[in-house]
Amino acid sequence: MESELRYMAGAVEGWHSQSPLTDVIMRALQEAGGWSVEAMRRPGFRMMEAVEKEFGFRTLGPMQDKAQVAIDRAVVEVGLQRLTIAADVMAAGLTYNLTDPLSIAQLEWNTITKTQAPQRTMSPSARGETKMPILTPNRLPIYLTTDKFEIDIRTLKTSQRIGTPLDTTMVKQCVRGVNEAVEDATINGATTLDGQNLVVAGYNAPGLLNAPSVNTQSLTAAAWTSAPVGTTILAEVQAMIAKLQAKKKFGPYRLYVGTQIGNVLDNDYSTATNTVTTIRQRLLQIDTLEAIRTADLLSSGNGASPSIGNKVILVQMTSDVIDMVVGQQPTVIPWTSLDGFTIHNLVMAILIPRVKVDAEGNSGIVVGTTA
Repeated sequence: MESELRYMAGAVEGWHSQSPLTDVIMRALQEAGGWSVEAMRRPGFRMMEAVEKEFGFRTLGPMQDKAQVAIDRAVVEVGLQRLTIAADVMAAGLTYNLTDPLSIAQLEWNTITKTQAPQRTMSPSARGETKMPILTPNRLPIYLTTDKFEIDIRTLKTSQRIGTPLDTTMVKQCVRGVNEAVEDATINGATTLDGQNLVVAGYNAPGLLNAPSVNTQSLTAAAWTSAPVGTTILAEVQAMIAKLQAKKKFGPYRLYVGTQIGNVLDNDYSTATNTVTTIRQRLLQIDTLEAIRTADLLSSGNGASPSIGNKVILVQMTSDVIDMVVGQQPTVIPWTSLDGFTIHNLVMAILIPRVKVDAEGNSGIVVGTTA
């Protein structure tokens, strides 16, 4: 035994590429001058910590590599499906990354008032005015968005025995469900299963529709839905932009609409001329409007609740208006049941929209509602 361990520890150059036990023994020899259980504990724990950081939740994964790869590929395949507004926010680089999200229950930041204007002087050594901005703290609960599925041990073993691919339909459904929940939170704010606002220690996580100080605009229902009138739609979008400009929010903007209005915008802007231009194309000729996107999770006036009205959201896409707190992309975390016959899988994401106002309480969002 002793000769075997001695051989493993120093047999060849590049010992660090051998087994993890070799690494522990070598570190014990270097730090303590000999190896023993006590000497091996310290580097051993360091190694475990490093492995946990490198491989994350996969460290104790109970599934074989091929099965886990199939599940991970299914997650990647679904990707950002069912995300529209949330995906746009992240694609625009409006993100705030958390390095250790499970250790953070709340995120705190300050809204800072503007200080006095810069001075113009002939000498760089001229004394300036002492600036004392007012800091207003804000907090956001860092919640998890999760869904679960199980794989029976016999299903897994059968797949391994006969070589058939593992059915990942449930994986994709759960990832899409998590994505939809993230998108819904971006639009409507985070809620509990019974539809109540998610509140932690007195703080909630609002979305675009219920953000503080959000601007509102009444829209002509018929012009936006049943009987499209391009000129009316253009005028009301321009009115929404004017409201943001009055709050010193000068763009760039994105317009988000539901499916019904999204279809309407593909109608001709005007039939009075021979030029074929859709309403969407005409709106995009506005210099500060960079995109019009259909978000099918936006509330619609169709169906059982026509009084709700269709919603249209105009957003200034800058970090002082909205960003996405990113702690964990959708990831599948596996573990076994106590009897070992079932493999539980948790699809977990930490993606939380953070909607902001400036120190004067001005929002860079306008919500239009068809009356």
